[in-house]
Amino acid sequence: MNPLSISLTALLLIGLTLALWIYTLIFLHSVMMERNLLRKLAYQDPVTGLFNRNALELFWKRSNGKEGFAIMYLDLDGFKAINDTYGHQIGDKLLRRVSDHLLQVTNSHQKAFRIGGDEFLLIMKDYDADQVTVLAELLLQKISVPYNIQGINLQVTGSIGITMHPSPKKPLPSLLKEADIAMYQAKEMGRNCYAVYQRIKQRPNFRSYGTARVIKFAAGFRKKTKIQSIQQMATL
Repeated sequence: MNPLSISLTALLLIGLTLALWIYTLIFLHSVMMERNLLRKLAYQDPVTGLFNRNALELFWKRSNGKEGFAIMYLDLDGFKAINDTYGHQIGDKLLRRVSDHLLQVTNSHQKAFRIGGDEFLLIMKDYDADQVTVLAELLLQKISVPYNIQGINLQVTGSIGITMHPSPKKPLPSLLKEADIAMYQAKEMGRNCYAVYQRIKQRPNFRSYGTARVIKFAAGFRKKTKIQSIQQMATL
């Protein structure tokens, strides 16, 4: 065989191999980008950028039974009136600003979630009781600062309910109910403050109740016996 033809054939094979490798790399890159996008859509709240309820369930599934938690249940005071008066566009921007405050106080042991319209959760692992209440005070201060959104001066406050459990065995729906009860106690105390479930439970007039939204969320959580697992979700 002509040496020239052998060289051309070898070059052709090398070129085809390189082209195949480049195509494979491009394909794998596009697959990874698509997976990341799907993961973002599945686990990230589109308005605030915080984790959503799906992320909360996945987080709890991976963490439950391993360590204790402190949970802050934050509800914004006066948000509905602002949303009704100025519209969802202004309301969504205000939620994003509040979410920024939540992100500012989180670290590797704390995760922030948006679970409803103006309802947020902050879950703390490896917590100290005094640090939890200090963090709640700091968060209330940050939230209550005046906001200027598209030339409109706005102000909201927060009511925070806290429950703390060193034991990792308590189910999430029960913890949410406790934090929700404490949050409503904070509203009854005048809003722009926090209440700790373990403290109000000791009062003689304490009444344990469950609000409709927590009951509904707890029921939905119990029905999900299997949550789709996505590997390499490093942020959770």
